[in-house]
Amino acid sequence: MMKTLSSRIGGLGVRLRNVLSRRMFSCVETCFSGVVLDVGGGSFYRYVRTRMPAVTRWITLDPDATGLTKDDDQRHVNLVGDGCNLCFGDATFDAVLNSQVLEHVMEPLRMVAEVARVLKPGGYAIFLVPQTACVHLIPHCYGNFTIYWIRRALRENNLSIVEEAALGGFWRTILFRFLYFFCEAFRLPGFSDAGITRNRCFYALFPLMVLYILVSMPILLLLQLGDLKEEPNNHLVVARKDAPPMETRTPGVGRTSGTRNG
Repeated sequence: MMKTLSSRIGGLGVRLRNVLSRRMFSCVETCFSGVVLDVGGGSFYRYVRTRMPAVTRWITLDPDATGLTKDDDQRHVNLVGDGCNLCFGDATFDAVLNSQVLEHVMEPLRMVAEVARVLKPGGYAIFLVPQTACVHLIPHCYGNFTIYWIRRALRENNLSIVEEAALGGFWRTILFRFLYFFCEAFRLPGFSDAGITRNRCFYALFPLMVLYILVSMPILLLLQLGDLKEEPNNHLVVARKDAPPMETRTPGVGRTSGTRNG
């Protein structure tokens, strides 16, 4: 029963994410063509496959096969692998998607570097990065990120930001925390563990908590329309990989770009 409830809430969460992150879908449709790598995408391809006629191959990479969705689309390939240690050669992909994944790895900078490595010069990478995410996918939930971390991480990996947007803010984050409250309260898989205990007051006050949330959520839905952007619920960033610097040669001297002569 819990597994079914978890699946239904998870599906609701994905649909809600798709609605609130519809700008990301627009960026994917505009920027993506050719061969695409979706790092940690799970079932994301099913929501965009009819919108991208210019995509010739979409590879979804996930660390766990249970997170992958099978289909009969000849363009789509599922692979199990590590997003921090990609099994692809340099400059393999025309585009890379990394949606709500960085907070689930211990070495997020390494993942950004791997995305940059496998991306062709001139290719696009799209990142959706939570800053104030609720705890989820326990125990693989490690951190949140500000736009300043994102800008520096991309700059240090030769990725130039061409678009960035704050999706939601303070009030939307509270809204999501209320939604996740039920996932945690009912100990759905990925939202709690046996080491977290409840005291007697929790059980006594639970009906009041539920009533407060149900009354507050319509108000939060209204307030999030004019949200503060200092703490976005998610950062949407579109980046382009810069072309490597041109090598220069002086006759009779060899390379002058800092590499060995020869």
